[in-house]
Amino acid sequence: MRIGILSDIHVDLNGGQPVIEALLATIHRRGVETMVIAGDVSSDYRLTLESLDQLQERSGLPLLFVPGNHDIWNEAHPDITAWQAYEALERFPGNLSRGPQEIADGWTIIGDLGWYDYSFGGAQYSREDFDRMQFGERIWQDRIKANWDRHTLEMHRTFYEKLDTQLEKITSAKGSGSDNHKLILVTHVLPRKEFTVQRPDPEWIYLNAFLGSPEYGELALAYGVRYSICGHVHYRKQATVKGTRFICNCLGYSDEWRWSRDPIIEIDRAFLTVDLD
Repeated sequence: MRIGILSDIHVDLNGGQPVIEALLATIHRRGVETMVIAGDVSSDYRLTLESLDQLQERSGLPLLFVPGNHDIWNEAHPDITAWQAYEALERFPGNLSRGPQEIADGWTIIGDLGWYDYSFGGAQYSREDFDRMQFGERIWQDRIKANWDRHTLEMHRTFYEKLDTQLEKITSAKGSGSDNHKLILVTHVLPRKEFTVQRPDPEWIYLNAFLGSPEYGELALAYGVRYSICGHVHYRKQATVKGTRFICNCLGYSDEWRWSRDPIIEIDRAFLTVDLD
């Protein structure tokens, strides 16, 4: 079973339909059997749904997805909450927030958006500092556009407990057989500190607080997850820890692309395939 992995395709910010066409071409060229997108398809849940539907229909393949923070923003729909956008995205059958999905050869994929708990931020800042979500003139846009009904730390706990419950149920059902560790965990946010912005930049020492939580990485290790996939930070990094392969594989904004402004070239370079054994 060959899966394709990419996140943060930002269709609306990266030129629209040419990004979809380039991704479809790469999917077919790489011989992918299941596609995983780890969030941030667009900043409008309706466009995200349209893009996911098109990708699945035209690729003819199972497409699995977790929402990203952009996908639940209300910038295009100021009358709705983040929860309403999150729930609307569950119309897409491959949205892992609906629940785990079985794929071939005993593999199970579990996932959700996840949120952040400030752990990756600099120790010199307090919870109150992070609650402001502002460094100098820069405002972290989730403060304005991700309208949840509870505090940031409670949002992280909500997603964490949901994933923990699912992983516990699945590993208990699988028992101690050979398929017990055929697990893939997908979050949009980061599960490992080394995937945060590492440069000694005062702004990012603060802003790293909004990139994820080490608790998602601890979940992956505790349940023997084989692959932990994320996005959000617009980097492409991997690390293997105690048998778990952590993958951050983002396309990012076009002005960040390293090789070309042509989506065909950049998606081909960004796209990752994994052959599940």
